[in-house]
Amino acid sequence: MIVIINGPLGVGKTETSWKLIEHFDRAIMLDGDYVVAARPSEIYSEARIDYLYRTIAHNVAWHVAHGYHNFVVNYVFEKPESLAKLRHLLSAYDDVTYAFRLTCAPDEIERRIRTRSTDPDGLRWESNRFRELIAIQTANAQRGDLGFVIDTTNLSVEEVADAIWRNITEEVSLASYDPQWADRFEAEKQAIQAALTDRVTAIHHIGSTAIPGLAAKPVIDIMLVVRQLADFADCIAPLQRLGYAFIDYPQNVDRKFFRKGQPRTHHLHIVAEDNAELRDHLLFRDALRANAGLRDEYAALKYDLASRFKTDRAHYSDSKTQFVRRVIEAARARSAVP
Repeated sequence: MIVIINGPLGVGKTETSWKLIEHFDRAIMLDGDYVVAARPSEIYSEARIDYLYRTIAHNVAWHVAHGYHNFVVNYVFEKPESLAKLRHLLSAYDDVTYAFRLTCAPDEIERRIRTRSTDPDGLRWESNRFRELIAIQTANAQRGDLGFVIDTTNLSVEEVADAIWRNITEEVSLASYDPQWADRFEAEKQAIQAALTDRVTAIHHIGSTAIPGLAAKPVIDIMLVVRQLADFADCIAPLQRLGYAFIDYPQNVDRKFFRKGQPRTHHLHIVAEDNAELRDHLLFRDALRANAGLRDEYAALKYDLASRFKTDRAHYSDSKTQFVRRVIEAARARSAVP
């Protein structure tokens, strides 16, 4: 597992990282400001940043070769493209990556800075710099992923680390089918349609909560269709106003993923009209709606996996793949019959 911690100067990234690795049996913390503390150094040098990211990746590769598999990396990422670049490099070593952006009220950051330094020139620079970074990150988060937000204003370092840990180890908890899930989808569909207007061409209820009688995590899965995938960028800011956070996983090449709520209440996937994944999700949903035997088989599998991977959502999801593929392939074969 790789956890990336972002945030402006003074928000507590390093202290939080040290506390977070205490939750792991074995873990490595890499501080971007110290992995390559070179001189001379230019803040906005693309060559310096590229050198830093490749050095971090080399460090991760070295530690993986020597038995470490959990990493916490902290650095200031100003642009979504910059964070995405590091995530892409690190995905070669682990496809389970999380990114968090620590935020804090400016007055509280100012207080924290003053408790650790008394140099007037340094304080002046740090005060100006963290305010600049807050403005930059707030603006850039409207167009991409800079990390799932954790507001640290009223939290201790231990509480921030605990909040991140709860997020990355959120339990897989199944609930009996609830007819209100369909109503929750319809209400959310209307809100999304009003926010995005003609940016979308269709909104579908998918996943287990869309299948009557099936036990599921009480998270409403929604698939939103746009004309071409690049159009998703225009949806980020309106969806944020509805409470959704864009999570830019490197492996999501043909779709874009958003989540809402803490603990999560909705998942939203954006795909293009010609996307094969859209057709497969609808085939799988409709096959289980029409076949109670398949539905019950899937429910038994889910309960078994939930007991084995209770705090590991990634492995829980991956372990369902074989069943899902079998159902989809059978549905495709049936639909191909004249």
